[in-house]
Amino acid sequence: MKSDKPCILIVDDEESIRESFSLILQDDYELISVSTGEAALKKAVDHKIDLVFLDIRMPGMDGMETLQRLKKIDPSVEVIMVTAVNDVQKAGESVKIGANNYIVKPFDVSQIISMAKALTRGKQLLASASRIREESLSAPSFPELTGRSKALQAMMEKALELADSELPILILGEPGTEKETVAYTIHSSGARKGSRFGVLDLPKGLNEIDIYKKIFGSGKGTFVYDLDKSSGMLERFAGGTLLINNIENATESLIKALSEASEKKTARRHGSSQDIPVDIRFIFSSSDNVSGNAETPENPALERLFSKSLLIPPLRSRREDIQDICQELVLQLGKSLGRKTKELSLDAQEILSSYPWPGNYNELHGVLKKAIASSGNEVLTTQDLPFSILMWSPAFSYIEEAYGSSLDSLNSLFEKEFILKILKKCNFEIQTAAKVLNMNKNILISKIETLEIK
Repeated sequence: MKSDKPCILIVDDEESIRESFSLILQDDYELISVSTGEAALKKAVDHKIDLVFLDIRMPGMDGMETLQRLKKIDPSVEVIMVTAVNDVQKAGESVKIGANNYIVKPFDVSQIISMAKALTRGKQLLASASRIREESLSAPSFPELTGRSKALQAMMEKALELADSELPILILGEPGTEKETVAYTIHSSGARKGSRFGVLDLPKGLNEIDIYKKIFGSGKGTFVYDLDKSSGMLERFAGGTLLINNIENATESLIKALSEASEKKTARRHGSSQDIPVDIRFIFSSSDNVSGNAETPENPALERLFSKSLLIPPLRSRREDIQDICQELVLQLGKSLGRKTKELSLDAQEILSSYPWPGNYNELHGVLKKAIASSGNEVLTTQDLPFSILMWSPAFSYIEEAYGSSLDSLNSLFEKEFILKILKKCNFEIQTAAKVLNMNKNILISKIETLEIK
């Protein structure tokens, strides 16, 4: 297990100097000692270094060049140059190119201790503040799963059973289902609930190298001069959970790398030859060819990635949840959009519950958001809903039976049903209905006769 102590790198070609530093610092720090600048750069690539004591005069790559290379690898690393009296001028120049300070041989033990303590403590405070800022800015915000349907409850029971497991999970669901919400629920209900939760979307036609670097990081270069290091999501979210969406878009080699990282608990940065420990739980999601009650993806290559799968039921199979979801969304969206909308009319609820929602929760969220943004009323009515949704009103149920009919026939059917609905609303008072329809009373009477409305 990695030490919680700050890590100090000692770079000096004299073994006696390295041993002296070790004796002074070994109780309070994790120490790494090397004799050359080249070796120092390799250590900086593979380890998180907090402070470097760096000798100016060394064979091969000298301290000044090593300093510049170290700063390229990790600009935040603190460097104290170690110099002889006759090199003080050069040590002063090193401060201009990135060194924090310098000490002169033979050095003062108390000075080394105070410098190390001050610089490592300062870095810890900055890192802590940065982490707090980053986590507050990137803290996931997912809506709670709303609904009382048997389908939703059964899915949630299975999800909570998987929460305490460390096994990788594949969440299946049609496009627009609440995959991220379910994944976060699993994360926040398990042993890793106090740790970070990361989300990565895999696009179609992804650039494999770019995605690999994003997940695993990079430490490229065969030669010292090319060394570079970048942490991937596996390191940034260490101890937590990583959700990878649209895993069906992953290439075979990426699937293999993820599978090995999950099984072996180690991974390798792009371009590196050294494995690093991976302390992360994987959750994957897929919408690929998901329909009905399929519990496994149709892509057999994905099977090596997960031990358990979970299917999110589509919205149309839990219609009894739609009204509760709508009411929750209306309150949330009304507040976030600065509107006074607080509820849905009964007619609007009926229509929204009748619509099949091929885009599931995301589509419902989008429809309500647009409707609330354009409405200034406390109650959202059918007049605020798009026509594509209104067409699924029970009043227009004839449409399903009209496939194959001409457009003129459909227009007549629509006109008949619409006028009949308005007449019912107006208690079959012709004059009132004509005003609602913005139509001459005699024309309305003629249409009633022509369309055979009874």
